[in-house]
Amino acid sequence: MFKSYIKIAWRSLSKNKLYTILNIMGLGSGMAAAILVGLWLVDELSANHYHEDYTRIGLLHKNRQYNGSIFTEVSNPVPLGQELKNLFADDLDEVVVSSYGGERSLRIGDKTVIRRGLFMQEGGIDILGLNIIQGTLKRQLEPNTIYLSESANKALFGNQSGVGQVIRLDENVDVEVIGVFEDLPKNSTYKSISFYGSFQLFENLELWVKNSREDWGNNSFPIYIKIASGADMDLVSEKIKNTLYNVTKDISTPELFLHPMEKWHLYQEFKNGKAIGTGLKNVRLFAIIGVLILLLASINFMNLSTARSAKRAKEIGVRKAIGSSNRQLVKQFLIETYIMVILSVVIALVLARLFLPTFNTLTNDVIQIPWLHPIFISAIVVFTLAIGFLSGSYPALYLSSFKAVKALKGTKTYSKKESVLRKGLVVTQFAISIGLIICTVFIYQQIDLGKNRPMGYDQNNLIFFQKRSNELKGHFFAMRENLLNSGGIVEMSESSGPITEMWTMNSGFEWEGKNPESRDNFITLRVTPEFGKTTAWEILKGRDFSRDFSTDTEAIILNESAVEYMGFENPIDQMIRWEGVNYKVVGVCKNLVMESPFEKVKPTVFTMRKANLPFVTMRMNPDLSVSESRSRVTKVLQGFSPNGEFNIKFANEEFGLKLWREEQVAKLASSLSIMAIFISLLGIFGLSSFMAEQRNKEIGIRKILGASLKNIIRLMTADFMVLMILGCILAFPIAYIFIDNWLSKYELKINISWMIFMIVGFAAIIMVMLTVGIRSFKTANMNPIKSLRTE
Repeated sequence: MFKSYIKIAWRSLSKNKLYTILNIMGLGSGMAAAILVGLWLVDELSANHYHEDYTRIGLLHKNRQYNGSIFTEVSNPVPLGQELKNLFADDLDEVVVSSYGGERSLRIGDKTVIRRGLFMQEGGIDILGLNIIQGTLKRQLEPNTIYLSESANKALFGNQSGVGQVIRLDENVDVEVIGVFEDLPKNSTYKSISFYGSFQLFENLELWVKNSREDWGNNSFPIYIKIASGADMDLVSEKIKNTLYNVTKDISTPELFLHPMEKWHLYQEFKNGKAIGTGLKNVRLFAIIGVLILLLASINFMNLSTARSAKRAKEIGVRKAIGSSNRQLVKQFLIETYIMVILSVVIALVLARLFLPTFNTLTNDVIQIPWLHPIFISAIVVFTLAIGFLSGSYPALYLSSFKAVKALKGTKTYSKKESVLRKGLVVTQFAISIGLIICTVFIYQQIDLGKNRPMGYDQNNLIFFQKRSNELKGHFFAMRENLLNSGGIVEMSESSGPITEMWTMNSGFEWEGKNPESRDNFITLRVTPEFGKTTAWEILKGRDFSRDFSTDTEAIILNESAVEYMGFENPIDQMIRWEGVNYKVVGVCKNLVMESPFEKVKPTVFTMRKANLPFVTMRMNPDLSVSESRSRVTKVLQGFSPNGEFNIKFANEEFGLKLWREEQVAKLASSLSIMAIFISLLGIFGLSSFMAEQRNKEIGIRKILGASLKNIIRLMTADFMVLMILGCILAFPIAYIFIDNWLSKYELKINISWMIFMIVGFAAIIMVMLTVGIRSFKTANMNPIKSLRTE
């Protein structure tokens, strides 16, 4: 019997090739999208789960209050680590002060690479979960030793082991490689870490770090904590929250808390002291989109299956007349469904594999399809069974319910209720597709707002790098002169941090008229006098720093936000006291966007140093090509540091990285929107083809009676036009609510224009009308004699 079902199902599918192909392609495309989105979701949700103790590891944060608002910071003073160990030994297994994952140069012979690494106190290996695959595992490293990652070892030593080799770190210190650790997973927070060293090595490299050992005021270090087995993260946070305040009595009343490792990836951002889960919102968004696309594919299947009911009415009547039961017919139609679903799954897996590289490019990930993993195989089986049942149950029950007598008489087998349901499903398709397109357009508009926002300086032709070797330090004037003489640049300056990031925030500023209850925090950046000319910032009031004024080492330039915050009507010549020094305000510059392009610029203070700051910023010669300018710069720098690797960065490219999350959302949303439109148009084409077949005789009669081609096409597209309008009416408010909620997390955001809704709706209507019109044109052009022939 089962074999007979298979034969009949295959014959039926082969007989109706167009609808079979449309169904399989529609389901296959939807499933492929769902598989790729599902793999991405699993990758996102399992970030940092590679560590067996990820539920016990937390990164120490603190909330500080400034003028009624709560700000969350991750940096803390070095001595806080030992204080926590002393006070809460029973609750904490590890307390590890660390560096940030900064870039360093690693050299062996004439080969130099730039890699990110961490310097951590004892126990850091356990925090990172490093798997040492070569060499000896040591929890406490000597200050002249490091571990390399597999990839870093390969970059320096090829296929040979680097264990026992001595390499030059930052052209300053020789260190021995005592081991190699397995590269960390791509969905780990530490995926870019290529070497690991002791915190004492960090102190040997940086004098300011050594001076921070007992400095409670230097908040520059992340502290990682592993709680004791059986301890509760929230309870531990409650116990330790006042530790820093009890020592410093800081007026911002810092409260410590642990941010669990399992939340580092999806809950990176904090607002008013709470993790807002921006990443999790994106995960939910694409989970919903994946389900909607699968729903579109299933709707296509149900529509085409039920729409063709009239074609199978007599078959069902004959089978019932000779004794087939409803149960047997249900089995028959479900088997047909499952044949198509299985073929669709095969198509889906092929499409998923073909589009995986493109999908990885869109998500900036390295997701792989785990073909032989039991969970993946089980998921595909369950997926197939569920989609087959959901997609095929209604058509099977509907077709098997036909009355044999009516079916054999040729009486209409479809009801008004069935027609309304089918139209309702089409409206749902349109609403989903139009809603996705609208949301995608607004997401791209928000990204354009960030990209095109005035930066306060000119990013074009602006490059910078961090001085890592001693050979580059202390030579500002000679380096600048040589670079200018080379013709590769038109100006050069130095600063305490990069132009594209906010590295340092300070409090303790005093000025006339300051509210004694005010709790302030200013971004601070030390710069050489050439900084303004190099970056092309705009001085709104007063003047720029100048070497012509010897007193400018005690001068300050404020940005617009700082002037507004301090309440100065006439800021020039105002005196500001900071760190025991009286500074005079000599100028006000336009706000420089150094953080997120979607946030307001924070109050910023610029002070002047004559030379010898860690970051070099240069403006390339606009009359030369980028490659030529960079080549000349590199040649000059190599004259100072022959073996150096300078890792020169472009300001506009580095700033563009701040948009990565929004761009990821936009790229995925647009790709999935295109997929949704494709699936919907497949269904519309199939449905319009069937409706054209149904109305062949009607169209033939109309043509004989004198109906024009234009009238017939209008007649056949009218129903779809009404459905499209209903789809727009349903999609518009839902899309508005969604995009308004999505934009609520941004301080600076676009206005939601109803013109976009109208344009997208009109474009979608045109697209569907063209799809239906092409099929209608073919039908309307047929010879009416052929359509009026009887069977």
